[in-house]
Amino acid sequence: MKTIFNLLDEIITQFPEVKALMSIYDEDETSFRMEAFSKATTHAFALGNVEQALRYLNYMAKKLINAEAKVIEHIDVYYVETLFWGASPHTIALGWPLVPESLQTLYINFHGKAPLK
Repeated sequence: MKTIFNLLDEIITQFPEVKALMSIYDEDETSFRMEAFSKATTHAFALGNVEQALRYLNYMAKKLINAEAKVIEHIDVYYVETLFWGASPHTIALGWPLVPESLQTLYINFHGKAPLK
């Protein structure tokens, strides 16, 4: 669990603009905090802030490379699976092609397909 707390703390340090979103949840509500970061990524695409969304996505893709199994699972279940949840077709069309392949693979492995445009 410490590795998950460290990851979430690192996200807030790396991207202070998401701290308020993630901090509405208690520290031990790690799944909700990670989902908030995922929603921030989707929201950045919705606002047309592609550069910011890419910073979040690339950070998460890099975290997968040498991560412990628990961290990979946390990123998969609470970040990747909620990407584009409730997003407009425009947001999906803009964002999905820019999602790193490793994250796309996790998404498709769970949902069975890419998000609908």
